[in-house]
Amino acid sequence: MRELKGLLVRDERQMRGMARQLTVFATGAPAWFSDREEIERILDAARRSVRRAQLVHAIVQSDLFRNK
Repeated sequence: MRELKGLLVRDERQMRGMARQLTVFATGAPAWFSDREEIERILDAARRSVRRAQLVHAIVQSDLFRNK
């Protein structure tokens, strides 16, 4: 868990990639170009949080997770 938290704090590009991969894992479906907007919303929710580990929580609350 510490390593995951460290990855989420490091770099915006890594955080975006992590969000995309976790979304694929959570939904069981590939992330399409049309999913970019929702992934950006997920990232915005995680950025607003004091804890970057909020990324997983934001994914679970996203429309992608609930509707894919």
